[in-house]
Amino acid sequence: MRIIGFLLAMLLCPALARAGCTVQPRTAVPLHVFGGTIAVTVTVNGIEALFILDTGAARSIVTRAATTRLNLARDEWVGTSMRGIGGVERLPNANPRSISLGGVPLFRKTLTHDTSLTVGSLPRTEVAGRVIDGLLGRDFLSVFDLALDMPGKTLTLYDVSGCTGQFLPWTRPYTALPVENPADSALVIRITLDGVALRALLDTGAGRTLVAAPGMARLGLNAADMAADPTQSVSGLGPNTVTMHRHRFQSLRAGASVMEAPALWVAPVRLTPITDMLLGADFLAGRHLWISFTTRQVFVAD
Repeated sequence: MRIIGFLLAMLLCPALARAGCTVQPRTAVPLHVFGGTIAVTVTVNGIEALFILDTGAARSIVTRAATTRLNLARDEWVGTSMRGIGGVERLPNANPRSISLGGVPLFRKTLTHDTSLTVGSLPRTEVAGRVIDGLLGRDFLSVFDLALDMPGKTLTLYDVSGCTGQFLPWTRPYTALPVENPADSALVIRITLDGVALRALLDTGAGRTLVAAPGMARLGLNAADMAADPTQSVSGLGPNTVTMHRHRFQSLRAGASVMEAPALWVAPVRLTPITDMLLGADFLAGRHLWISFTTRQVFVAD
């Protein structure tokens, strides 16, 4: 009888665990996809603005031009230094009265739950004839779980609590990728590039995947290997530009998802947090992705 009771308890444990798991959708909004740029419409001080969806950015940013259009007050005491591939920039912060996405009020994941925005320069201020007002980073996004339906061009925000393992309401098969957190809420996952294991920062704000200096060292890539590759000057956060090589690899694998013969940017830059590469919007194209900041996992539909 004791054995039977024990077996019944073991069978009930998963059910009880699932009973304590809540997955509540908050809002669904359109994704505006312009080539490698993924953006959403954010309402700031009651005015609609176009922000890049950027899981690679620790802080959300608004451009200097947008601070005027959106009637944003500037903070006389607090500014933020932002480091990107283009260098370092420091400007006074902006303090919106309100900011929301799909009718859901947004607050930063801080002790004060403030709505402060960093003021800074973006790589581009216009895409497909539309002005880009800023980017929405992890300080606001990490409050939620994010479901990205790239084929359907939809972003859904979820409140998730008490969940572990594979808890998604999806009916399709999917793969779970554990997230490492060398910095607060950073989405660092393990991928394989040409058979070499690398640490990649999942960055929806990057139009193309980028192999950085640590990744080049692990792959054994040098100047001679890239001598015949096309080059391009690319800008990022900050005032400077970086010359990158477009290098052809054999395959990139993240869980069950594979990119065959990808042509990726390669440059001897340093990323924050320190990782081997950025996994950009070109990897997301055509995929269903669930970013669980709550459980520190990334789920990719097979």
